[in-house]
Amino acid sequence: MFGKVRIKFKVKVIDNACLVARATHLMTHGKFTEGYNLIEDMQGSEFLTALRMLAEHEVMVKKFSDFRERYKAEDSESIAALLTRAAEGGDEEAISLLAAGALERRL
Repeated sequence: MFGKVRIKFKVKVIDNACLVARATHLMTHGKFTEGYNLIEDMQGSEFLTALRMLAEHEVMVKKFSDFRERYKAEDSESIAALLTRAAEGGDEEAISLLAAGALERRL
């Protein structure tokens, strides 16, 4: 039973993060009312959790983007291959990202 509750919570958090991302996009592109309507019934704690999740995702995307630039990755090279190559070369940040399971997080 505990596993089902955890899965439902994760699905709810992901759904809320998607709603907040969509609402933000609409609100910043001239459709404030439509964006607000997507999130108006969301509880404050749910909204904050969704914002934190989006912020964490944004930080990881920035780190991966920086790695691609720093190591001049080919367009076809995956992030996993790039981080592995960087870690094998002694890059401490790549080693810590791989150790922390950065590639296992999904939005």
